[in-house]
Amino acid sequence: MSFPGRLIDTSAGRVFIHQDGSGPPLVLVHGMFVSHWYFRPVIAELRRHFQVTAIDLPGFGESDRPPLGRYRYDAASAAALVDEIMEALGIPAASVVSHSMGGGVALSLAAHHPGRVTRLVLEDAWVYPIEMPFLGRLALRPMLGSVLFKRLYSRRDLVRHFRGVFRDPALVTGELVDYYWERFNRAGAREAGLAALRAFASMLADPVEPASVRVPTLVVWGEEDRLFPVAHGQRLAREIPGAQLTIIPVCGHSPHEERPDEYLRAVIPFLLGKSETTAAHNPMHEAATLG
Repeated sequence: MSFPGRLIDTSAGRVFIHQDGSGPPLVLVHGMFVSHWYFRPVIAELRRHFQVTAIDLPGFGESDRPPLGRYRYDAASAAALVDEIMEALGIPAASVVSHSMGGGVALSLAAHHPGRVTRLVLEDAWVYPIEMPFLGRLALRPMLGSVLFKRLYSRRDLVRHFRGVFRDPALVTGELVDYYWERFNRAGAREAGLAALRAFASMLADPVEPASVRVPTLVVWGEEDRLFPVAHGQRLAREIPGAQLTIIPVCGHSPHEERPDEYLRAVIPFLLGKSETTAAHNPMHEAATLG
């Protein structure tokens, strides 16, 4: 079910990329426990406007799952890897669209490798500390967490995770759960997922100050995100100089999956340099407030 693509050699092992479309270059960076595949509701439209490169970060999707001694699974390491991949593919600079954990990666890329990023979209980004759900808190415990996550985390727990992601439980389909469950159980995948969860929960490797980002930025947030509250999106838009903010109503943690049409109406004009939306004059936010 993955999109067609290929594996390229990197310092963290083989990394899967999907490339398609034509136009200005656009790099997609996914969130925790998922892969390039979850951009499927929007990728066809993005490919109409851009040359899309969707990456499976190490440990996820179709990419290799290197041990911690080879790759740290934190935002800075992932950002350095995206920089390495872009260099290998001959992409000097690109717009970057990111979600959740990928938002932390993209923010680090824009701060530490600023020449690589022309425009930045941060969707429900993991930038600030969050209140972890119960299973997440258990996973962070040094000894017990490893045992529980690697041996006892079940398909039912994955279903529970996705029900926290989406406002509409009907989006948690058998196809979606089966796809990620199979990849979650590949050799080394649970260890990689736990390492990434711990790294982002503790904000390892010099967390980026949003104020250091100097590229045009659009912050997109689901108004009813139960994982990362909308206040995080409002704060992020305030802290990044000149950032725009779109809050999508009746939506949880993953607007590009839950409300793809509204998401694309905000993102594509911004990426093409045609959007003048601001946090103070956001029609979606106003509609949600007035409704």
